[in-house]
Amino acid sequence: MKIGEQFDNLPLPGFVKDIIFVVVVVGAISLLSQLLLGLWTPMVAVESGSMVPNLNIGDIILVQGASRTTVIPWDEAEKTGYRAFNNPGDVILYRPYGKESPNLFDQLKMLLGMSPGQDKATPIIHRALRYVKTGDEMWEGGPKAPFSGYITKGDHNDVIDQNAGQVFGMANLSYLQTHRSEIMDVGSDVYLDRETGLVIYKTQNGTFVGEGISYLTPVKDEWVIGVARLNIPLVGYIRLLPNIISNEIHKLITPG
Repeated sequence: MKIGEQFDNLPLPGFVKDIIFVVVVVGAISLLSQLLLGLWTPMVAVESGSMVPNLNIGDIILVQGASRTTVIPWDEAEKTGYRAFNNPGDVILYRPYGKESPNLFDQLKMLLGMSPGQDKATPIIHRALRYVKTGDEMWEGGPKAPFSGYITKGDHNDVIDQNAGQVFGMANLSYLQTHRSEIMDVGSDVYLDRETGLVIYKTQNGTFVGEGISYLTPVKDEWVIGVARLNIPLVGYIRLLPNIISNEIHKLITPG
């Protein structure tokens, strides 16, 4: 008797068998992904335009775990002609400042306009430009790196991630109003610039302080989740649809 026939003969309601089947299939796919790519969940959806035109909002990205590969930054790739997504160097998925990724409960809070907390941050998918060691300049004429790590940048952005916070400095109400379509209110006086990844906090004295996604902070090796290997256009909009609806609702109910 085949395994499928044995499963069908189990004395269980049909919907219970369906649930068990789905769990087994998802578990098998996750296990295979862990064995081959080094990640239990190897696919992420692109949420911002910082990598346009090479990666676009709504793309699904297949990521190979950092434990299964090495990162080739832009400066090394130029020497060999290696390219990924139309430019030299690998595109990496990393945890900004080493913060933990939002879990399902955190994502539900964000959909409701609430902050997941300053100890959580959505992973960033940007290109690795070069690897610096402790004491190296993070950019020409810039400050020295506090520790070793990757200098990163979105292909569509004008500045590297490690200098992004300095571009805006002290944010103010006029900046928020001018960039209203790009700014997401995530609650608790915390705002997110979806285009640049800039996080803006309202301080006790009423001013708004901008913090970049990796301001003055190289990306440590242990913060790298993996390397992007393949993109599937548009499919990620299924995953992003709740966020899009939530943002539109916020625009309608937010005065000014």
